[in-house]
Amino acid sequence: MTAVDGIDALRTIRPVDVAELRAAVREIAASGEALVATGLGAHLDIGAPPRRLDVMVGLDRVARIVDHQAADMTVTVEAGCSLAVLARTLAAAGQWLPLDPPRPAETTVGGLVAANLSGPLRASQGTVRDLLLGLRIVDGEGRLVSGGGKVVKNVAGYDLPKLHVGALGTLGVIVEATFKVRPRPEREAAVVLRAAAPDDAARIALAVRDAIDPFWLEAGTFEDGAAAVVGVGGTSPELTAMRCTIDDVAGPRATAIEWHDDGEALRVGLGGFAVEPCVAVLRASVLPGDVPWAIARMRALAADRPVLAHVANGVVRCRLDDATMVPHVLSVLRSEVEARGGFVVVERALATVKPNVDVWGHPGEGLALMRRVKAAFDPRDLFAPGRYVGGL
Repeated sequence: MTAVDGIDALRTIRPVDVAELRAAVREIAASGEALVATGLGAHLDIGAPPRRLDVMVGLDRVARIVDHQAADMTVTVEAGCSLAVLARTLAAAGQWLPLDPPRPAETTVGGLVAANLSGPLRASQGTVRDLLLGLRIVDGEGRLVSGGGKVVKNVAGYDLPKLHVGALGTLGVIVEATFKVRPRPEREAAVVLRAAAPDDAARIALAVRDAIDPFWLEAGTFEDGAAAVVGVGGTSPELTAMRCTIDDVAGPRATAIEWHDDGEALRVGLGGFAVEPCVAVLRASVLPGDVPWAIARMRALAADRPVLAHVANGVVRCRLDDATMVPHVLSVLRSEVEARGGFVVVERALATVKPNVDVWGHPGEGLALMRRVKAAFDPRDLFAPGRYVGGL
């Protein structure tokens, strides 16, 4: 990739190791240029357009699996390693990193952290912040800075790695991450609970959430109608017990119930919702109890465009296919969601759409603190300037 949101880099570099990267960052900083770091380019449509882009720094060759301590359930990986490669290594030990963003074969560890990516599994497994133990970054002086550690019981000092989660590379170049990993469940199945309308599907999903601890929990609109989709994981007896409970809870509410033995395939398909072709994806974050309202409101504003929700976490996405609709839908939805204590962002959009909208919305009371953090970590405005909240 040589561009971000339609802004072309003047040049691209692909260091072969961390030492070469450090030297390159020092040269870029000395020349007063600005850089954006990328892995395989699968998620560069997240965030605001950069104010400046002189150098694109590709990390796809800084991609080693540095250390996998299966007994301690930790793994250390360089930023350019793809999640698909990492998954194969962990699978050999019956383990996994239970983060399932879209396009895993094209998603690198650095991109996973920088964009705070996740998928349906966040309902039970958490997000990057819950599994990240430590980071190594290259700062604006070309120094290698470490934060956190490589063991699970690491509680000393400030949790600096969390500052880089979701910061879109605006505080430094991530070069290595250490995660805690987990045993992969014996089985993963799923049930599709058909409903008359997508907000009804969300209510069914909430009822199931109150009855069991689902592995993942989605609701929305699909080619064949509205449905809630519940993922369950564990041993065969555990899945049988959960199936009985779901049948009891959802039976009187759903118009049809369909069980699928391959829950992973359904989950991966749902996880790709935000990257299917469209002009923009809006993401609302609300209380789980407000998910039925958010789904119905998004559908009403967006002329019944596709909507999908991580019900347990209150994350609701809508795909828009008409660029002229985006500013109006975003403005009205953002106002109404903020009145309920939530927020709305443009999660992804075509480069032609972003100049006409405020991608992030009001940054809240923390903007002054975020500016001080940016100034402390990146005083030269070297790293991805303008990509993050508040133009940081």
